[in-house]
Amino acid sequence: MTNIHALQKIFPAGFDNGYGSLKLLVDGFDVVRVPSYISTVDMEDVPGRVEFNGTAYTVGESAFRAGDHFERNTDSNDNKVKNALRTLLGALAHLPHRKAWHLKLVVSLHDVALAKDLTQVLNGEYQATLAGKPSEVKVEVLKVVPEGMGALFGQALPKKLTVIDFGNGTTLYSRYTQGKREVHTPYPVGVEVLIDEIAQKMKHLNGGKLGDPSKVRYALEMGHTRYSRDIDIKDVYTACFKDWYEKYLKKVVGMALDAKHQGDEIWAIGGGCLLPGFKKLLEKNGFKVLDNPVEANAVGLLEMAKAIVNKNS
Repeated sequence: MTNIHALQKIFPAGFDNGYGSLKLLVDGFDVVRVPSYISTVDMEDVPGRVEFNGTAYTVGESAFRAGDHFERNTDSNDNKVKNALRTLLGALAHLPHRKAWHLKLVVSLHDVALAKDLTQVLNGEYQATLAGKPSEVKVEVLKVVPEGMGALFGQALPKKLTVIDFGNGTTLYSRYTQGKREVHTPYPVGVEVLIDEIAQKMKHLNGGKLGDPSKVRYALEMGHTRYSRDIDIKDVYTACFKDWYEKYLKKVVGMALDAKHQGDEIWAIGGGCLLPGFKKLLEKNGFKVLDNPVEANAVGLLEMAKAIVNKNS
């Protein structure tokens, strides 16, 4: 490829368009990790603000701050695919401005049967205004991999390995032998269920009103239970957590412990690992909780993208 315009530098990138939060890691930049919220409320040119195809919207933190009118990836199973380009552009709108982006992406997806659809949604060349400045964005999907695979890329894997990914919308149970995946079972229950339960059960602390799930989530992601300046939901959290664990997670964790009994190492990734007190519980049960469990997948996706780009050049 000769005569590439100097500005059109190619960037390998990893994109994890999660139900709860999206993670975009572009080579040479800090990771963008924002809630998977999309708001069409009028807004200034904040990070995450996109004008594209005659519409304007905001992705991420500002969408959540704008109040009640936002769409969430969690709200529908198709959104991970349908909204992928919208959320990708929204993620780019958090990075320093460039006139042109040429992204070579490795993307993860819970359901690889939808890989073709996702690639079709993302691939192409787009003119967009990102956080107030025009940008030409070219997207090329190199590969779609199963959710959580990124976290294992480049790690020294034990011969037998079981991984649980505690995600927002899904809890994923996977088993590997010699690095090949044999079992991949998504359970459609994640941290979201716990958060909704807390929001329901904290009425007595909140003047009789339901809690706001996005505020509950925000607190828990920060690793504490302070819902607001004057409301601490610690007791509600503890009760709901026990309940959630017993009802939904105990079975999956039990399966992992059986695998451990059969000689597997058991690893944990995903945002759920950051819930107050959860990491301790997992480690007590013999899990290795990966460093940076939320971004581990995106980091690996970027490494995969780099490896593919280097191989092809």
